[in-house]
Amino acid sequence: MRGRLMAVAMTPAMWMVAVPGQLYAQKELQAIRVILGGVRVAAKVAAPAAAAARVVPTAERYLGTPYRYGGTSPVTGFDCSGFVQYVFARNRVKLPRTSRQQAKTGKAMPRRFASLAPGDLVMFAERGEPISHVAIYAGHNRIIHASSSGGAVRYDDLGTRRGKWFVDHMVAARRVTPDGRGLMLDLVRLLDAKTLSDTVLDRGDYAPLP
Repeated sequence: MRGRLMAVAMTPAMWMVAVPGQLYAQKELQAIRVILGGVRVAAKVAAPAAAAARVVPTAERYLGTPYRYGGTSPVTGFDCSGFVQYVFARNRVKLPRTSRQQAKTGKAMPRRFASLAPGDLVMFAERGEPISHVAIYAGHNRIIHASSSGGAVRYDDLGTRRGKWFVDHMVAARRVTPDGRGLMLDLVRLLDAKTLSDTVLDRGDYAPLP
């Protein structure tokens, strides 16, 4: 049943569509353009380039903000997933709190930077360990993120010695496209209870120091 849609009759003027675990009015679906995995509901979903035009410049506003474990604010500092959650919230996308939860949202992308568009999320982990870090792909072979090893929100070039750590430890990539009409896209309520219960904060990245 995963990813399948079912029509549920209501009245001649209003009918509902069920995504596993949720009910959405047809009109609401057309408005918020829900994206669940590879399933797209509604026509004319905003293109990745349009999403990047908003997400990456928003992220750039916070360059230099100190890294803080558990941080979710530009005032007191960000950790990696707190930064991603904050940036996407500024673009009307509600993401879950941790990198492992964020790895369950949006559409899965190939684990190759060459396949990504600016604004895509990239997850990292040590070999055999759970996901512990998330960044935003910024295009031009760079990521922007709140880096524990870098001590702040910063860009990292994937072609450098430091950047090689991120290339070698990439374990997932997701595409989360903000709604073209500026309406809130709530991806948290599409997650299952087990995923939502995984609230352990991210340990960060283990890249070489800048």
